[in-house]
Amino acid sequence: MRVKQKRKKDPGTAVFYLVVTVLGLVLIGLSILFMTRINRTYDNYSSDANYLLYTVNRGDYIHAWLDVQNNRANGETEKKNAAYTLPYAIVDYFEAESYYTMYLNSGDMEKARQYREEMDSAYEKMGELQYIAEDIDALLSA
Repeated sequence: MRVKQKRKKDPGTAVFYLVVTVLGLVLIGLSILFMTRINRTYDNYSSDANYLLYTVNRGDYIHAWLDVQNNRANGETEKKNAAYTLPYAIVDYFEAESYYTMYLNSGDMEKARQYREEMDSAYEKMGELQYIAEDIDALLSA
Protein backbone atom coordinates (compact mmCIF):
# COMPACT_ATOMS: atom_id res chain seq x y z
CA MET A 1 0.00 0.00 0.00
CA ARG A 2 1.27 3.36 -0.96
CA VAL A 3 1.33 6.22 1.34
CA LYS A 4 0.41 9.55 -0.11
CA GLN A 5 2.97 12.12 0.42
CA LYS A 6 1.94 15.65 0.91
CA ARG A 7 3.49 17.86 -1.69
CA LYS A 8 4.57 21.28 -0.86
CA LYS A 9 2.81 23.85 -2.98
CA ASP A 10 5.29 25.66 -5.06
CA PRO A 11 4.54 29.41 -5.05
CA GLY A 12 6.11 29.70 -8.52
CA THR A 13 3.43 27.44 -10.00
CA ALA A 14 0.61 29.55 -8.62
CA VAL A 15 2.23 32.72 -9.99
CA PHE A 16 2.71 31.02 -13.38
CA TYR A 17 -0.99 30.06 -13.61
CA LEU A 18 -2.02 33.54 -12.52
CA VAL A 19 0.18 35.20 -15.17
CA VAL A 20 -1.04 32.83 -17.90
CA THR A 21 -4.67 33.51 -16.95
CA VAL A 22 -4.20 37.28 -16.96
CA LEU A 23 -2.37 37.19 -20.30
CA GLY A 24 -5.09 35.00 -21.79
CA LEU A 25 -7.78 37.44 -20.67
CA VAL A 26 -5.80 40.37 -22.06
CA LEU A 27 -5.37 38.54 -25.38
CA ILE A 28 -9.11 37.81 -25.58
CA GLY A 29 -9.92 41.45 -24.75
CA LEU A 30 -7.52 42.77 -27.40
CA SER A 31 -8.98 40.38 -29.99
CA ILE A 32 -12.49 41.64 -29.26
CA LEU A 33 -11.30 45.26 -29.44
CA PHE A 34 -9.53 44.59 -32.76
CA MET A 35 -12.60 42.97 -34.32
CA THR A 36 -14.82 45.80 -33.10
CA ARG A 37 -12.50 48.42 -34.60
CA ILE A 38 -12.35 46.64 -37.95
CA ASN A 39 -16.12 46.33 -38.04
CA ARG A 40 -16.65 49.98 -37.12
CA THR A 41 -14.12 51.12 -39.72
CA TYR A 42 -15.82 49.07 -42.43
CA ASP A 43 -19.27 50.36 -41.52
CA ASN A 44 -18.20 54.00 -41.69
CA TYR A 45 -16.20 53.73 -44.90
CA SER A 46 -16.83 56.52 -47.40
CA SER A 47 -15.46 56.72 -50.93
CA ASP A 48 -13.69 59.95 -51.74
CA ALA A 49 -14.74 62.11 -54.66
CA ASN A 50 -11.76 61.21 -56.84
CA TYR A 51 -12.47 57.50 -56.46
CA LEU A 52 -16.10 58.07 -57.40
CA LEU A 53 -15.05 59.99 -60.51
CA TYR A 54 -12.63 57.20 -61.38
CA THR A 55 -15.43 54.65 -61.04
CA VAL A 56 -17.72 56.73 -63.23
CA ASN A 57 -15.01 57.21 -65.87
CA ARG A 58 -14.63 53.43 -66.04
CA GLY A 59 -18.34 53.27 -66.84
CA ASP A 60 -19.08 51.36 -63.65
CA TYR A 61 -22.19 53.33 -62.73
CA ILE A 62 -23.68 50.61 -60.52
CA HIS A 63 -20.68 50.56 -58.17
CA ALA A 64 -20.57 54.33 -58.17
CA TRP A 65 -24.26 54.36 -57.24
CA LEU A 66 -23.61 51.93 -54.37
CA ASP A 67 -20.69 54.02 -53.12
CA VAL A 68 -22.77 57.21 -53.24
CA GLN A 69 -25.59 55.55 -51.31
CA ASN A 70 -23.06 54.41 -48.69
CA ASN A 71 -21.53 57.90 -48.53
CA ARG A 72 -24.91 59.54 -48.07
CA ALA A 73 -25.80 57.02 -45.36
CA ASN A 74 -22.56 58.00 -43.58
CA GLY A 75 -23.41 61.70 -43.83
CA GLU A 76 -21.10 62.65 -46.72
CA THR A 77 -23.19 65.21 -48.58
CA GLU A 78 -22.48 67.81 -51.23
CA LYS A 79 -23.24 70.52 -48.68
CA LYS A 80 -20.51 69.27 -46.35
CA ASN A 81 -17.95 68.71 -49.10
CA ALA A 82 -18.28 70.45 -52.47
CA ALA A 83 -15.94 67.90 -54.11
CA TYR A 84 -18.83 65.43 -54.12
CA THR A 85 -21.05 67.65 -56.29
CA LEU A 86 -19.97 66.27 -59.68
CA PRO A 87 -19.86 62.55 -58.88
CA TYR A 88 -23.16 62.73 -56.98
CA ALA A 89 -24.78 64.59 -59.89
CA ILE A 90 -23.62 61.91 -62.33
CA VAL A 91 -24.95 59.13 -60.12
CA ASP A 92 -28.21 61.02 -59.60
CA TYR A 93 -28.53 61.38 -63.37
CA PHE A 94 -27.89 57.65 -63.82
CA GLU A 95 -30.51 56.77 -61.22
CA ALA A 96 -33.10 59.17 -62.63
CA GLU A 97 -32.42 57.94 -66.19
CA SER A 98 -32.90 54.35 -65.03
CA TYR A 99 -36.27 55.12 -63.49
CA TYR A 100 -37.26 57.33 -66.41
CA THR A 101 -36.58 54.54 -68.90
CA MET A 102 -38.39 51.99 -66.76
CA TYR A 103 -41.52 54.12 -66.35
CA LEU A 104 -41.46 55.23 -69.97
CA ASN A 105 -41.35 51.60 -71.14
CA SER A 106 -44.13 50.61 -68.74
CA GLY A 107 -46.35 53.48 -69.93
CA ASP A 108 -46.52 55.44 -66.64
CA MET A 109 -46.02 58.87 -68.16
CA GLU A 110 -46.58 60.83 -64.92
CA LYS A 111 -43.71 59.14 -63.09
CA ALA A 112 -41.59 59.26 -66.26
CA ARG A 113 -42.11 63.03 -66.35
CA GLN A 114 -41.08 63.36 -62.69
CA TYR A 115 -37.86 61.45 -63.31
CA ARG A 116 -37.21 63.44 -66.48
CA GLU A 117 -37.24 66.57 -64.31
CA GLU A 118 -34.78 64.94 -61.91
CA MET A 119 -32.58 64.05 -64.88
CA ASP A 120 -32.61 67.66 -66.07
CA SER A 121 -31.75 68.90 -62.58
CA ALA A 122 -28.86 66.45 -62.24
CA TYR A 123 -27.68 67.27 -65.77
CA GLU A 124 -27.31 70.94 -64.82
CA LYS A 125 -25.24 69.99 -61.75
CA MET A 126 -22.90 67.81 -63.83
CA GLY A 127 -21.20 70.90 -65.23
CA GLU A 128 -18.15 70.06 -67.33
CA LEU A 129 -18.92 66.34 -67.16
CA GLN A 130 -22.23 66.58 -69.03
CA TYR A 131 -20.76 64.47 -71.81
CA ILE A 132 -21.10 61.45 -69.51
CA ALA A 133 -24.88 61.82 -69.78
CA GLU A 134 -24.59 60.73 -73.41
CA ASP A 135 -22.82 57.54 -72.32
CA ILE A 136 -25.51 56.87 -69.72
CA ASP A 137 -28.27 57.51 -72.28
CA ALA A 138 -26.63 55.12 -74.76
CA LEU A 139 -26.16 52.49 -72.06
CA LEU A 140 -29.73 52.58 -70.82
CA SER A 141 -31.43 52.93 -74.19
CA ALA A 142 -29.68 49.86 -75.64
